[in-house]
Amino acid sequence: MQTDAILDSIEEALESQLALGDGGAAIEDAAVALMTALRPAMQRAAFQLAEQAAHEVGAQLAGYSVSVVLEDGEPTLVVREGSEARSFPVDDLSARITLRLPDSLKDDLESAAGEAGDSVNAFVVKALSSRSARRSSRRITETFET
Repeated sequence: MQTDAILDSIEEALESQLALGDGGAAIEDAAVALMTALRPAMQRAAFQLAEQAAHEVGAQLAGYSVSVVLEDGEPTLVVREGSEARSFPVDDLSARITLRLPDSLKDDLESAAGEAGDSVNAFVVKALSSRSARRSSRRITETFET
């Protein structure tokens, strides 16, 4: 996906609307500041749309997993045959958690997810489900003398 191109076209549309009126430098400065402030939120929205598209496509492709990975900072859909990890139906992905992470950990998660070919969301869900599966299947292997 070319999110930068989409965001650039939004900025160009804003600039063309500003050119129609004579609002002066103050209005133009405010518009530039607004666009600068909104760009990260619009990028997140684009990534969320890509993840939703991956879930929708994945739900329709039996035997395949679809995930979003970052390539050069842009979301890309990756389709793989089969699934290594436990999969969850799209309907089961309704729970939300908000985490506050150090920037370095967030960067590590994004890097690890990219190397695994997963979106950060898919990577974290797989890691958590794997960990919870190990926890629930623990067995006592020690022997006790009486």
